Amino acid sequence: MANVLDRKIQSARQIFQPLFSTIELTQSCNLKCKHCYNFDRESLPSQKKESFPPELVKRTIYELYEIGALSLAFTGGEPLLYPHLNEVILFAMKYHFHIRIKSNATLVSEKRAQELYHLGVKEFDISLYGVNEKQYLDFTGKEGYEKTLRGIHSLKKAGIVVNLGIILHRQNVEYLDQFIQLAKSLDCPYQISDEITDRYDKTMASQTLAITQDQYEKLLDGPYKEYFNHKNPDKALMCGCAKTVIGIGHQGDVYPCIGSPIPAGNIHSLSLVKIWNDSPVFKRIRDLQDTDFKKCQDCELITDCSRSSGSAYINTGEYTGCDPLAKEFALARFKKRNRSD
Repeated sequence: MANVLDRKIQSARQIFQPLFSTIELTQSCNLKCKHCYNFDRESLPSQKKESFPPELVKRTIYELYEIGALSLAFTGGEPLLYPHLNEVILFAMKYHFHIRIKSNATLVSEKRAQELYHLGVKEFDISLYGVNEKQYLDFTGKEGYEKTLRGIHSLKKAGIVVNLGIILHRQNVEYLDQFIQLAKSLDCPYQISDEITDRYDKTMASQTLAITQDQYEKLLDGPYKEYFNHKNPDKALMCGCAKTVIGIGHQGDVYPCIGSPIPAGNIHSLSLVKIWNDSPVFKRIRDLQDTDFKKCQDCELITDCSRSSGSAYINTGEYTGCDPLAKEFALARFKKRNRSD
């Protein structure tokens, strides 16, 4: 099955078919996470509460279908706060999308989980911010630990697949073992994220929460080192942005990826089909060659680097630039590999 999917993705990259799409329905959220990449949740301006008009969401979903999207993720903010969520899910199901929701799960009751399952939702991607109530309160501003666990149990009981994201930062990195044991006890697949980017609006840097190089070096020597010892033997620099991936922000801006906020056009003034096919921004990204990543070409850390063009853009303003945090972690891996050799 994996080989079939890999071949489909490779084929889609050649013909620019956006298999994987994300729509940001709203920026409203019931948590105030310190690392939120959108903006500082402690000083939420009123205009940030804007949501995507449902008729425009439905038009966008249809156009995603027209350009070949198969998977559709709804994100936010907290998408469960979007008042028209059921309506747009039902519309998407008319076109047989594989629907997933990126959520904190604190608003999921057993009844809501059953409702979402019967609407057609296949998966939930849920971030874990702590292993107890105090850690949740410190990091999200709300006591959400028990609510998150109840939400996860309700979703699994309803038959929805739950994927967990363990969000590591400098204040909780020492609890990695407890995080992994929690994920295993919940019987959910999980990924570990050690990446925290700057905020899109450039307010107080959320990167002050990023794992330090010293902490990262300890992870590389610890019992879970296989999660962090990334290798890039092919010196790969390009991803699926604007090729197999597309993102649409809550104000209608179209991005190469929801994690790469480079506006390629806006669906209030242009059709999504036209933006996907004709945007100069997308064309530049699709035409990139390895030689365009000039800061990476001769870097001795390239085979140990897990840079993301989206993160590089957010952190530096350069899509083809060097992400300083990725470079720090690559240096730690490089040093460890040379010690081992």
